[in-house]
Amino acid sequence: MAEILFKSIPYTFKDPSLLDTRAFIGGQWVPASSGETFPVYDPSDNANIWDVADLNCDDTRRAIEAAQTAFKTYRKTSHRERRWLIRRWADLIKANADDLAAICTLELGKPFKESLVTVKYGCDFLDWFESAIERHYGETIPAAKGDNRIFTIRQPQGVVVAITPWNSPIAMVTRKVGAAIAAGNTVVCKPAPETPLCAIAVAKLFERAGGPAGVLNILTASAARAPEVGREFTDNKQVRHLSFTGSTAIGRYLHAECAKSFKKTSMELGGNAPFIVFGDADLAKAAEGVIASKFRSSGQTCVCANRMFVHASVIDAFAGLLSQKVQETFHIGSVWDPKCNFGPLYSPKAFEKINAQIQDARDGGATIVLGGSAASTTKYGPNFFPPTIIKGARPEMLFMKQETFGPVAFLVPFDTDQEAINLANNTDSGLAAYFYTEDISRVWRVSEELEAGMVGVRVGLISACEQPFGGIKDSGTGREGGKDALDEYTEVKSVTVGV
Repeated sequence: MAEILFKSIPYTFKDPSLLDTRAFIGGQWVPASSGETFPVYDPSDNANIWDVADLNCDDTRRAIEAAQTAFKTYRKTSHRERRWLIRRWADLIKANADDLAAICTLELGKPFKESLVTVKYGCDFLDWFESAIERHYGETIPAAKGDNRIFTIRQPQGVVVAITPWNSPIAMVTRKVGAAIAAGNTVVCKPAPETPLCAIAVAKLFERAGGPAGVLNILTASAARAPEVGREFTDNKQVRHLSFTGSTAIGRYLHAECAKSFKKTSMELGGNAPFIVFGDADLAKAAEGVIASKFRSSGQTCVCANRMFVHASVIDAFAGLLSQKVQETFHIGSVWDPKCNFGPLYSPKAFEKINAQIQDARDGGATIVLGGSAASTTKYGPNFFPPTIIKGARPEMLFMKQETFGPVAFLVPFDTDQEAINLANNTDSGLAAYFYTEDISRVWRVSEELEAGMVGVRVGLISACEQPFGGIKDSGTGREGGKDALDEYTEVKSVTVGV
């Protein structure tokens, strides 16, 4: 299937059969019933790299029916059977890591070196879920009255819809789908239209691992088809759980529509993470934290630091140190070059958004410390934007209200702890937050006062398979990863027995 590529790349696929542009429904690889397709573009040059099946409402209904049919049998499989299915799947993903990374690089524009890390991150979740399956059970409860015995069991919910984002096209599939299948559910997964082939390739490996027909279905659809596909997801009574990662606006709509039929939802929505550097912080370590939390994946993750508050007494020193660290760390070039560790933005639209925020900051008197213009990086491709540091930003500027989703660090000075906490919490979002201090009292106090589902203290990376991942306020509901992940996809049933 390597012939599906519309352009040549400096990589030879070891297993070209992983490349496919069809959907996966009921154990069959199928085109859209209409025969329609939609284009997928390479962010590094905006070239059309392949056309993928564009499924409609009827196809969506068929995928849900296939998942419902499979659930009747799959729900009865033992914990151990499911465990070894997940184990085989994870092992196949590891064995095909290079090819999966190449697909990720093509669709997402992520440097190949970084794509390999993304594949490993996706495998981490399957490893975790596999180990957790046989420890996922109910409990016994002493009856308060009468001579009764009470126990609980956890049962799978049924058909789960998983809508995954473009910015982590392998790990977001394994994190949602892996947990749902491990808990005994069947899944219809709709990957983002920007990155469908990663999900298709992962499904190919699920099929090879012995995944029963209909347990995992991949439904590819264009952005134009999203409204009709989404309506089928929310209206179809066979769907019992909808898991979505994406914008707050779309998540709010899906959540409201699902409420009409009392579907369970898990929503991982927009972020606007604060990053606070207190006056007593180890500035070198804080700069390293910014490298990880702000510039990783070119700033295109939901937990990226977006609003950076630095104590006025150290902001000049910190800006200089961060600038030096950024220049030492990142190498921009061809995403296929092993030395490259900094890729393009995912689209021209993202490019325009960043330019607007930078211009707004400049107009407000902020100073560019590093970067600020794509003049030096567009030679690598139209969507490459350099790591940028801006000092003297203020709370009324555009970036404070609008998630940047790009490699721009706006540094805002503050004077008191309470001022920093108030600035950090002054947002409708509450996904992640970060801060650096050497004061142990401040560690506890600020951790508790920050309004976020996840807090990083003296660390810039806070996402791991063993950790519950999710937010509060407009950043969504539910948790993915950790011991909570399988709980999200089960119902608790209590049984009372009279003795």
